Amino acid sequence: MNAPSTSSTDRSTDLNMISPDMIAGAEVLKASTADKDADGLGGTVNLIMKDAPRDFKLNVTGETGYHSQINGMGRYKGGIMASNRFFSERLGVIFTASADQTDRSNDTFNAAYKVNGNTPTPGFDYTKPWITGVSLESNLEKRQRFNVNLNMDFDLGKGSKLKMSNLFSRMNRDRDIRQKRYDLEGTRLRFQQTDRNSHNTNITNMLQGEFNVLGATLNLGVGRSSSRTRTPYDHQMQFRLNAPFTADIDALSYQPPYLIANSKFVKEDDLTQYYLYEAIFNTEFAKETEYSAWLDLKKPFSFGEKVNGYIKIGGKFRQKERSLETARRYRRMDLSEGADPVFENMPDLTPSSFKNSYIGITDFLDSGYKPHDFLNNKYKDLCINFALDHNAMRNFYNINQDIYGKILTTKILKDYDGNENLWAGYIMGEINFGKYVTFIPGVRYDFSQLKYNAYSGSNVPDNEEKEHEFEYEKSNDSDKYGYWLPQIHLRVKPTNWMDIRLAYTETLSRPDYNLLAPRTIIKPNVNEVTWSRTNLKPALSRNYDVILTFYQPDYGLFTISGFYKDIKNFTYTRSAYMLNGTVTDPANFDLPMSLSGGSITYPLNSPYNATLKGLEFDLQLQFRKMKNFMKGVVFSANLTLMDSKMNYFETLKSRIKNPDFTPGGTEKPFLPTNSDIIYTDRLLKQPSLLFNVSLGYDYKKFSGRISCSYQDGVLIAEQHRQDAADVESTRPFVKWDMQLKYSLTRQFSLYATLSNFTQSSDRKRRDITNYPSRVEYYGSAAYIGFKYDIFK
Repeated sequence: MNAPSTSSTDRSTDLNMISPDMIAGAEVLKASTADKDADGLGGTVNLIMKDAPRDFKLNVTGETGYHSQINGMGRYKGGIMASNRFFSERLGVIFTASADQTDRSNDTFNAAYKVNGNTPTPGFDYTKPWITGVSLESNLEKRQRFNVNLNMDFDLGKGSKLKMSNLFSRMNRDRDIRQKRYDLEGTRLRFQQTDRNSHNTNITNMLQGEFNVLGATLNLGVGRSSSRTRTPYDHQMQFRLNAPFTADIDALSYQPPYLIANSKFVKEDDLTQYYLYEAIFNTEFAKETEYSAWLDLKKPFSFGEKVNGYIKIGGKFRQKERSLETARRYRRMDLSEGADPVFENMPDLTPSSFKNSYIGITDFLDSGYKPHDFLNNKYKDLCINFALDHNAMRNFYNINQDIYGKILTTKILKDYDGNENLWAGYIMGEINFGKYVTFIPGVRYDFSQLKYNAYSGSNVPDNEEKEHEFEYEKSNDSDKYGYWLPQIHLRVKPTNWMDIRLAYTETLSRPDYNLLAPRTIIKPNVNEVTWSRTNLKPALSRNYDVILTFYQPDYGLFTISGFYKDIKNFTYTRSAYMLNGTVTDPANFDLPMSLSGGSITYPLNSPYNATLKGLEFDLQLQFRKMKNFMKGVVFSANLTLMDSKMNYFETLKSRIKNPDFTPGGTEKPFLPTNSDIIYTDRLLKQPSLLFNVSLGYDYKKFSGRISCSYQDGVLIAEQHRQDAADVESTRPFVKWDMQLKYSLTRQFSLYATLSNFTQSSDRKRRDITNYPSRVEYYGSAAYIGFKYDIFK
């Protein structure tokens, strides 16, 4: 059963929705067999829910803890688990429930850059990017999570059984997002605060049976999963301070971005000068429902004593329904149409000292706000020294909500609905040649049928601030495709301490929902078109894996694996001029020829393949057979080395002189032209090195683990210029954690967790200057909890 997506635009699932108390284990499949879904280029993770053990079990857990970002208690959790077996242990029932509240506050620093032209900056061999703005963001966030799980299994006898699983998860997110932006392009300072409440609810129900029929095993099941992500309240107010910079803007724009907030360069201490510029209210509702049904038949066979195995055939049907609905209300508050009715509704509001007709900020300030060390004081000049009062913001919207105008543009740009039907069938086998060789051939056929609806408009405003009414219509598109996906495995076990596995598999990854929604958005004011259709194909990967495992039961195992992936049909977005007689001829997009010369942005599948290859080393050790202190040591380490290659397209839009131009004639002096350039780099968000290590010690009632994870920098913004001045990547990230557990009695135990105790941060940079583009800091956390087995 597939987990539903919790995103409004892509297929990702937030695993934070699921409490670990409900999970018995996780099965990681690096190379799938034909009876498994072929979704995913990097493998599959199967979460295994708990089954009821023998005898009555009942336990409760509790947890609390400290979070450095708020310098206070940021964690509260409670849980219960009860299970038993009935009717001579044929019926098993297990119930788990938990509720927790966790602080997820964080600080984020962002620097926005621009780089245009091809003339090198004096003293450099490249065009140096300049800063257009720097923002400081403090996100105060509380997450509440509720999980309920009820699983039942019934033994029918003779190898047959029924199993039912029911999972409910809900997450509430309450966020106050405070952002201060030093806008160099606009020569102003912006302070905006967002009050956002959202919640996500997941429900999964599954019924499956396993039956022994004439010596064969029949497995069949049905299931339903749904995800509802709703943002009913998202209110944002932006205040501005004009001309705060006291230094030359051009000189500032080439400084390291974290220096721009220095008091030598900006004067921002007079809060009475701020004025309310705009107010925005957004809502969003994303919905996904999936129905599944599957059937597998497995028949064992044997030919003598040396050859045996099984043949397995089966099929699966999935139906997915998706939709996204948005609404936006907006008002400029520095214009009379916004400020005048507000002053009528709230005559006691203090105006801005910058201009008496503007709404000031002083009545909205949080008098109890205390600044904290932004980014743990990594950059001493960065500070958010004031904040808006949460209740004052809500009161303002409640009184003035009728002033906010409805913005149709948001609905046209974002809303969509659609459905996907997937039929899959497979045949596979496992053939054992004695004890040493196992051959697992198989092939799977996946067929998909997609239908999506969205909106198109021919006179769409160029931003989401205008209330203009314009003509639009519902647009729809459909597509279907099918793929044969071979899955072939070979396992050789030459000795009882060595295992060799070879695999060739083919898998796929479907495009994100927002790219499949059929839209034609024409913005005549800026002569731009945004276009998308449902005809995008999934990315297809041919995977080669070699795995060597060496193991000794008393001490552990060591695994070496190599992999190679050849991936085609990656999706990218192209922006180009619409030119007659080329691939961007308006006729190819069913657009009028009058739009020729304008710009179009659209997604498409890359004609070039990407490759990913690597080596993985995994070591797991324990020394329980030793007679000294080493018997309590447990150690594990995993090292992955990867190399990837991808061709990235960039279309350079430029204008050339028109040879047919004559003054006073009808010809234009310049003609638009497209020049396609290909840059080769590593895959986006793909690290070249991953390393995880854990060292633990078990002694009688005590157990402890300390772990470290390391990820090398990844590419996040690919090259689109010859001098690579636009490339961005992350810096290496290291995180340390610790877990401790002590059993006071047979039924009562205590545990503690230290998370990110070295207080690492996520960091991104503009490669060519090494200046930061984004720094995100979550702080560290320390939790302590208990588990009490009332009946064990």
